[in-house]
Parts: sequence; C-alpha cells; structure tokens
Amino acid sequence: MYDIFYVSKTAGNDSDWEYIKSKYPLAHRLTNIRSFDDIKINSFTKMFWVIWDDIHLIDTFDLTEYKATKWDDMYVHVFKNGEHHDGVCLFPKVLNISQREFYHRFFTEKKEIDILASVPKKYNVYSPSNYDEYLSIDDEMFWLVWPEVEIIDESVFKLYFSHHNTYDRRENHIFKNTCNNDESYMSGVILCSKYKQISSREFEKQYVIDKKEHDIIASRFRYPTYVIHSYEQYLEILKNLKNKMFWGIWPEVEIIDTEIFDFYFDPNNGTYDHDRKENHTFKHLFNNTEIYINGVVLFSKEKQISQREFIHRFLINKKEHDRIVSKHRLYDVVFISYNESNADENYNKLLNKCPRAKRIHGVEGIHQAHIEAASICNTDMIWIVDGDAIIEDSFDFDIVMSSYDINCVHVWRSRNPINDLEYGNGGVKLLPRKLTLDMDKTTPDMTTSISKKFKVMNTVSNINSFNTDEFTTWRSAFRECCKLASRVIKRQYEDETQQRLDIWCSVGKDKQYGDFAIMGAKMGRQYGLDNKNNPEALQKINDFKWLRNIFNNAY
Repeated sequence: MYDIFYVSKTAGNDSDWEYIKSKYPLAHRLTNIRSFDDIKINSFTKMFWVIWDDIHLIDTFDLTEYKATKWDDMYVHVFKNGEHHDGVCLFPKVLNISQREFYHRFFTEKKEIDILASVPKKYNVYSPSNYDEYLSIDDEMFWLVWPEVEIIDESVFKLYFSHHNTYDRRENHIFKNTCNNDESYMSGVILCSKYKQISSREFEKQYVIDKKEHDIIASRFRYPTYVIHSYEQYLEILKNLKNKMFWGIWPEVEIIDTEIFDFYFDPNNGTYDHDRKENHTFKHLFNNTEIYINGVVLFSKEKQISQREFIHRFLINKKEHDRIVSKHRLYDVVFISYNESNADENYNKLLNKCPRAKRIHGVEGIHQAHIEAASICNTDMIWIVDGDAIIEDSFDFDIVMSSYDINCVHVWRSRNPINDLEYGNGGVKLLPRKLTLDMDKTTPDMTTSISKKFKVMNTVSNINSFNTDEFTTWRSAFRECCKLASRVIKRQYEDETQQRLDIWCSVGKDKQYGDFAIMGAKMGRQYGLDNKNNPEALQKINDFKWLRNIFNNAY
C-alpha cells in the first residue's frame, strides 16, 4: 500500500481528516507544507498519495484498489476533482517537481486519470465587519458577503476555478446585486482572491474597482429584520449586530407593504453616510389615520433611542418617510361561554360580524376562563365577549389602542334587558393579554383587579341577555349585586353604586324572568353586606356549583 498524506494548512478540527483517518488508519496529516519535497521526505514507499484539504474524498473511491503499472510509475497520476483534474494525486517519489508545478497542480510529467476521486470544497464565506477582519482572511479564494446583503441565488457558491486556471484564481469576481429594484455590480457578493487585495476605501464603499463581472443576480441588499418585544432586546441587537442598520417591527404591527424591506441606502450615494446615522420612520395606519407613531422603524446603530421612546413607540429624532407601510394588528376576539342556553346563537352572530373570533367553552371559574382565553391569543390586547352577549350592529372590533393604553382594562357598557341599566356589567371588555394571564385569581371582581389602569367606555357594546332561564337570571343578579353591595369593585362611585343596587332590586318584574332577577339581586345584596369584610366568602360568588346549591335551597 502506498503512503497516504493529507495536506492541510492547519492542524485544527477537520471532518475530512477524521473521515480519511477512519478509512485509512495508516494515513498521515501534514501541515505547513511549502513544496513537494516537504511531502516526499516523509514517504517510505515508491509512490505516495496526496489528498489536499480543499477537496472532499468521495466514498466510492478507494485508494487501496488503485495500483500504477510499471510503465506509469514515473508519472504523477492526477484524478478527477469534479470536472477538473486537480484533485487527488499519486506521486512517484523519484520525481522532482518545481514550486510552480506544485502550486498550480499542473505537472509536466503527469497522467490524467478519468476516475472521479473527489469534489472541490466550496470556498469559505465571510462577512467581515471591518477592513482588518478582511485582511486577516488567509484563504487563497473566499466569498465576501457584506453584512447587509442577502443571498438570493445559493447556487453561486458552487463556483470553482481549477488550480490550472491561474487567471481566474488571481481575480476578484463580483456578481450582480439588486438595490431598490435596480441591478448593479456595486456592493454585490464577491469571490475574492488573496492575490488581488482590495483597498480600505473599496471596502468602505463596498465597491471593487478591478474585478471580473458575472451576469448573475446573486444577492440583494436587505437589512436584518427583528420583531422587538422589549427594550432589553433592542439594546442586545445594538450590541451584537454587525450591520449598521436594521428593521424594527413592534409586536402589535402588521406589515401591509412588504416591499419596504427592499429599501436600502446605497453606499455610493452622496447621502449614505448621513442616512445610515439616522433612525427612519414610515407611516402607520392607526384606526384609519396615518401617523408616524407605532410604525416600522429602520434603526441606525449610531442613534440609540431611549427606553421612554421605545415604550411609547415614538421617536423624537428621526427622518420621516411618506410611505404607508404598516397597520396595527387587530386584536384577537374570544367568546367565553359556560352553560348559557343562547351561547351558540350569540356566537354565530358574533362570527357573522367578526369572523376572527375564537371560543372558550365550559371552563370552571371566571378567572380561569379568562386566563384560558388569553392563552389562545397572541395579540398584546384581547377582546372578551361573554356567552350571553348579543353584540350591537354598530360595535367595532377593529379599533386599536395607543401604546399608552396597552396595559389598561377597557370596559364597554351593556344594556340590561330587565331593568334597562346601561353600564359595564356584562359588557365587552378589552384586556391586556399578559396581565390577564398573570391575574390574581382570588379576587371577587376579576375585571377591576387585572390592572391599575381602568377605563370606562361610554358606548353600548351589547345586550346582556342573561335572562334565559330562572337560575341563570338569578345567578347573574346575585353575583352583580353582591359585588355592588360589598364595594369590592374598585374605583366605583357610592351614589352611582347605590342607585344601581336599588334598580336591580326593584325594577323589571314584568320582564322575562324579571322576578328571579329581583330575588337574586336582593339575596346578593344581603350576602354582600353580610360578608363585605370576608374576602373568602365573597370569592365563592365565582363558584357556579356553590351558587346552584344556594339557588336550589332557596327555591
């Protein structure tokens, strides 16, 4: 068996060497080889194999099965490397090979063997962030991909120039790049040659003067894009990103002009240096109004925004572009039902008005049902519609709130079908999703305990059609009047509360199940007064089984 040598630049980790060593245990690895004699001196056989570190030895080729005839053992046997004969070599030890022959793998005394023994390795790909990083690359040929370039034709990386091709291996090769829908050879992907170093000015402008151009669109300018959820994440991007600029999208934003991400400042434009040091904002549709708040931002690493600017989605120093790019994501809508007899009918009406509505059904406990509703949503705020709610035709689920209100509970009015009261009981709610997930489950009144911020909305959102049977009617009245009488509802006004209690307990006997509403209201009022300082007792009003027992015992 001939000696086998794997010739590599370094002695670091190398999967190809591991493969060769496992297949040929007697193979040797040689590094820092400068000439043919540096290899020959290590051989003890008449001929020896050389496998270069820029090729992959293929599985089907076996070094032990090939033997040179006595007529050919004075020639270099060169095997096919892909389409070229510059791969695996079987060298006679008696030959003297010049430095030039060795470098180009183009030997005077050679025999080209039409057996595929290897395929070329792809040239390494680098994205140096500065000129010193570029200079430190020691590969003979390598790909330079600018940090702000996105590859759109991966096949370009298959390009290979044979070692015999001295001209192309000493040229810089550049490919077309698209920028703002224009094709050019400026700032595109480059296959660099170690022997034609580009200048620091060329590197800064991303424009190589002396190059060979290829009519292949290989890349496009594309700043990286991030959906940014926190100020800490924004700071982390600033710290680690190689690019000078990046797109920032708020989680609540929906892109309506995807072509905006082709927007790019050409390094060869006169305003480039100024533009990439600015934060750029684009128009955003907010409740059908065009604004520069909450929209997509093209951030510059050189102009950090404050935490306050981040929270309010409003940048103080920015360049505004008159282009509508985004709109606020519509909030998820969840219909929560338990055992309401009209729930299916109400949900179908809601779907006709708002097809994106989801449903939670049969979850025990008011708090638990709302937490379950929040868990199936992914918008920063969520609409909640109760199972007995008949939505008004004029109510709009497509409105969105400003960043000031994203942690605020919003409650719309509902109309009571028995006593005609109009206030938040049973009305549509808009809740902060995260605060809802983390709510305190021990409070008697869920809605007013989710957030310190609470806003009453004066519009009537629905009819609270809770009067579908005796128990359901009684239960709703009992729970509401208990909360009113015990004063557990935060931020309520005394006179208003007392007036509502009086109406609940006296008005509407002539309406469907009105007598059960009045009886439930009176019992709930008394229970609330008796237990106003007993949180554990008040918490029972959210236990529907307990309420059923109270009702059965009373009637």
